[in-house]
Amino acid sequence: MKSVQRKILAPALSIAFSIGVVLSTGVGARAQSLEFPITGSAFLDAGSLSGSSDSAVAGRINAAFAAHGIPGAQVVYSDDRGKKEFNYGVSSVETAAPVSSETVFEAASLTKVVASYVVLQLVDEGVIDLDTPLSEYFAYPRIAADPAAKKITARMTLTHTTGLPNWATSPSSVGFDTTPVSTMFEPGTAWSYSGEGFYYLQKTVESLTGTPFAALAKERVFDRFGMTSSDLLTNPAFAAVTAVGHNADGTAKPVRDFAKANVAYTLRTTASDYSKFLRGALVGGEGLEPSTRDMMFTAAGSADTGGSDKDAIAHIKWGLGIGLQQNELGDAIWHWGDNGPFKAFFIAYPETGRSVVIMTNSASGLEAVNDVVHEFFGAGTLYAMDWIKEAE
Repeated sequence: MKSVQRKILAPALSIAFSIGVVLSTGVGARAQSLEFPITGSAFLDAGSLSGSSDSAVAGRINAAFAAHGIPGAQVVYSDDRGKKEFNYGVSSVETAAPVSSETVFEAASLTKVVASYVVLQLVDEGVIDLDTPLSEYFAYPRIAADPAAKKITARMTLTHTTGLPNWATSPSSVGFDTTPVSTMFEPGTAWSYSGEGFYYLQKTVESLTGTPFAALAKERVFDRFGMTSSDLLTNPAFAAVTAVGHNADGTAKPVRDFAKANVAYTLRTTASDYSKFLRGALVGGEGLEPSTRDMMFTAAGSADTGGSDKDAIAHIKWGLGIGLQQNELGDAIWHWGDNGPFKAFFIAYPETGRSVVIMTNSASGLEAVNDVVHEFFGAGTLYAMDWIKEAE
């Protein structure tokens, strides 16, 4: 992924935004709408959620997004007492439509975590084995010229040790499905982030089940957890609430059509929907054997990107389809998403039941993550963000 560069607030955006807050503390909770002006100067170092009013928290989150010129965002914080939803800014600078809890964002690589959960369900059901080469299940034409690629397993895919590049060519290009792809190193010997590996696994699963992955995700994830605003394909029902992505300078990008599902990046969802998945499937373990969920959160090895920040690398490992972080607060699971003009992030501490999901419609979206996460979890070191800055 690209390095995160620090941006300043675009002047054209400096007075346009407000933030809505939905406070949920149990059945029958009512929505409360709050609005705050943008100052563009405040950061979230002032404290954490504990002992702070919701309006103060919203104001600091507002300022963090505004300081980086981010047009719109959703934040959902959850713990065992309930959840708090913060909706910020506009879904498009061209229409000035406000972000609401129903606004649908590109979740980018957070898609991979949903896909990993589906695959692990199929492992529990005996449909696929983690350590059997995928080539024994499915003859993938794109790797036909590379004998080493035929050693790739589902476990290697989920742990990003396939040796395949992130992308051999743009996955949205017309010729993507016929473009050859080959390994950069012996599968299973090193860590290297790979969307290609996840697409190979997707095609294998579709061959084994006879079902498109978009349908598997709907049945096994979206329907199960009541995620009514989520789809791996462009859904016409979401047209009126689909966020527009923005470049770092604040200019809007055309809305993309995901006519074909790709489990590496095509999920559109809301922060609220994704939080339902995060808390039900991952924190709660629903739909997985307990041993499989535990295995998902067990470090498979280093996630060494070869970067210079050895402290961050020492605290980041990779499980089955998910990032792992150890810091002052304990053991966390996390993932980030980068679709260019959309950025997303989540982190959760399964032992304490605390989590936060962040969706943004800006190329600068990850720049606010540290401040937002610190607002809810205090000043614990977010090694994940330091790691992302050096990840490819």
